[in-house]
Amino acid sequence: MRTLFCALILSTLVAPAWARVASGAKKAVDPRRTPAVEIFERYKDAIVYLTGPTVSEKGQATEEFFELSKKHEINKLGTGFVIHESGLIISNAHVVNKVIVHYVTLSGGKKGKKYAAELLGVVRQHDLALLKIDVGRPLPAVQLGQSDDLLIGEPLIVIGNPHGLVRTCTVGVVSALGRSTRPSGLPGITLPGQIQTDASTSGGSSGGPWFNILGEVIGVTTCRRTDAENIAFGTPVAAVRRHLPEMLDVERRQGIATGLEFQLKMPCKVTAVIANSPAAGADVQPNDVLVKIDGNLIADQSDFCLALLGRKTGETLKLELIRGEKLIETPLVLATRPKLDGAAILKTKYGLSAVPLDEEKAETTSLRVRRGVVITEVAKGAPWDYDKLKSPPLAGDVLARINSIRPRDLDHVGLLLDRIPPGQKVNMVLLRRKEKTVTRVDLTVTTPK
Repeated sequence: MRTLFCALILSTLVAPAWARVASGAKKAVDPRRTPAVEIFERYKDAIVYLTGPTVSEKGQATEEFFELSKKHEINKLGTGFVIHESGLIISNAHVVNKVIVHYVTLSGGKKGKKYAAELLGVVRQHDLALLKIDVGRPLPAVQLGQSDDLLIGEPLIVIGNPHGLVRTCTVGVVSALGRSTRPSGLPGITLPGQIQTDASTSGGSSGGPWFNILGEVIGVTTCRRTDAENIAFGTPVAAVRRHLPEMLDVERRQGIATGLEFQLKMPCKVTAVIANSPAAGADVQPNDVLVKIDGNLIADQSDFCLALLGRKTGETLKLELIRGEKLIETPLVLATRPKLDGAAILKTKYGLSAVPLDEEKAETTSLRVRRGVVITEVAKGAPWDYDKLKSPPLAGDVLARINSIRPRDLDHVGLLLDRIPPGQKVNMVLLRRKEKTVTRVDLTVTTPK
């Protein structure tokens, strides 16, 4: 009885494609209005065009950060798609890699209108990136589907911006599953578990969505074989769902706390409840399965994180949970998450003291993008042993990038560093100028255990 009850409830969240089409299909009146036509018209305004200057192969590594008299730049092109009306956009890591300033053009917006985008997170191992724009209004968004039940031979629809030809729609099938490929835009990275298709893609298509005939996103364009025709690869949407929580980091970013931890896969099963947290107060228990928040279906942790967007301390979430054979409803009141002290985290974990970057320092350092913090003191000796490095950090350096992200200020530094687990390496970019000489120092530090 218990197994049957849970199966019936959870089938609404993880139903296979043939079951979902039976419940959502709509008979076409015009035979020309194929699923590709319907899906393109429904989601075309959720597809965005990514651009931004990047240093060409002829340029020097310093050109990415410093205002220099000579510039060797190209305008990078790519595709993204909106996954939440607040302006969250999924694209590729290789599309955003080394871009100096990110810009987004909306498909349905004013021609030529560009919005500055904030890069929130990057997962190079799966060629994924998350960006955010603010346009002052809700945006059309896609629906994330599943990729664990894909069928070889089933149709799919790809939308992208090949060579700047915005909103190009192509159609193909799932040609193969579980491929591995090495994209040229990410040296040293092998992408596992890729979907293969014969749908046409080209330069600029990267980061675009792959839809099944139900209008659900099942993959993201990553690359294509340049020595062959009709062979393209995409990252499964399962990877997007799995890594979205870490890229979004919604509770830390918004300063709220739930006290809940979940497993990474479907369904959204609670693995831990923090003592004295809002979840503990709501009597949520480990092994409970969260199925709805405020009436909206929750399939996994990524849906949970998206449901928290825009929430504030003191707001109440109406949770629906499965516990054994029972469906339980309980209110959870969001608490305040203690504010991170970025200066303290930087000093304690990495031995670097810092202060905010002011306009005068940015001007005298000739920074292209006025973001970062200024190092005021560097710890000597173990565990960092900076004094033993050939190019050690120095007081006066500007900390301009942490992994793939340019920190806005010390609060942002704290957000970026606090989530890095012990023993993991962190890549930092330090900038300095002495008279007319500019220097870029690429520093790799291991987070202490």
